[in-house]
Amino acid sequence: MRITLTKQGDDACTLHQTTMSSTTVFSIPIAKVALQSALRELLMNPEKHEVMVDAVMFDRYREGLRVHAGGGRFELRYVNLFPLVLEAAE
Repeated sequence: MRITLTKQGDDACTLHQTTMSSTTVFSIPIAKVALQSALRELLMNPEKHEVMVDAVMFDRYREGLRVHAGGGRFELRYVNLFPLVLEAAE
């Protein structure tokens, strides 16, 4: 499985999950930089359980973090999450 994050204008981004058999696209109504900052904030503060950025909520689960936007959610396991966060540090 491969997960990528792409910028969609100044105030939106999209998470793409690609496997051998399917592709999932999840649109998020905040900037890519804001999403990466929220993910870093949760990773750096183990006591914190959730973060809100505008209408998007980020929370923890045992195997990673979840992004809730609109009526859906996208689960990011730690193994897939770290490359997205490290990309922001470049």
